[in-house]
Amino acid sequence: MNVQATKFEKIFRESEIVLTEGALAVRLKSEYNITMDKHIAQAGIIYSYPHLLEKLYKQYIDIAVRHNLPIMLMTPTRKANFISVAESAYNSENVIADNCRFLNEKRDQYPGFSGKILLGGHMGCRGDAYSGENTPGVEESFEFHRVQAGVFKSQEIDFLFAGIMPAADEALGMAMAMAETGIPYIISFMIRGDGCLLDGTPISNAIRKIDSATENKPFGYMTNCVHPTNLRRSLGNGKNIGKTEMSRFIGIQANASSMSPEELNNCSIVHQDDFNTLVEEIIWLRDNSGFRIFGGCCGTDDVFLEKLTEKLVNGVK
Repeated sequence: MNVQATKFEKIFRESEIVLTEGALAVRLKSEYNITMDKHIAQAGIIYSYPHLLEKLYKQYIDIAVRHNLPIMLMTPTRKANFISVAESAYNSENVIADNCRFLNEKRDQYPGFSGKILLGGHMGCRGDAYSGENTPGVEESFEFHRVQAGVFKSQEIDFLFAGIMPAADEALGMAMAMAETGIPYIISFMIRGDGCLLDGTPISNAIRKIDSATENKPFGYMTNCVHPTNLRRSLGNGKNIGKTEMSRFIGIQANASSMSPEELNNCSIVHQDDFNTLVEEIIWLRDNSGFRIFGGCCGTDDVFLEKLTEKLVNGVK
């Protein structure tokens, strides 16, 4: 077993609650009016506005420190693949390696707590995460994503994270590419309230498909950029409820809006439901679905993560 797997699995053996970060890109746009590279988005912020990105990461780490809980931080590289980097303003930079180095530097600033900070390499779909359009098949996905996965393998990270994957075939190809590295990895789906990924595959079927086709299986599955109310409906759908595969679904990075993926994709403003309601819905998921990974996505911030963490901790005591 490699060092990453040992550390990652040890954290989960010992922890009922593992936090993740809240929003990054949306906060940089809405709070600081930052314009990002159209090809790699927030992956270029380490070059243009590193102090702002550091500020947001440290807000989230500080919450974990105050509550003495482990936290998973992801590199802001969901859109940084070999094609998008080549087309970006940063095509002469080693974008993935530089982002990994940036996060390691932040972790090193917490010497007494660094053992509870898990750093993840964030990868994303090739097609449109919010519509499911132009997603590749299994083999094409594997060949495409293994390039980026191979770069992450040479970096100092603890896990890999496939964010908002809308289609089962591409998610399987991504899983195969991640499995090659030997690094623990999580597949996170984009879903609708009908119990399915955007390609119409029920969550339970997608999990079964990936688990059965990978010898080095994902550590677990989750969703990000989805409102917990929509997730609750999705998990309670007859396509998923009672299916043994759903025990592998272990977390959420919640979107603060209950709009559909398509509505979110075409929305130019940030929508936020009441944080207290959002937190209560996540607590329900923790209590009824056995979730262990909790955090935020678009529309959330440090205020949300603090509210959520306080409720999670008080609920465990």
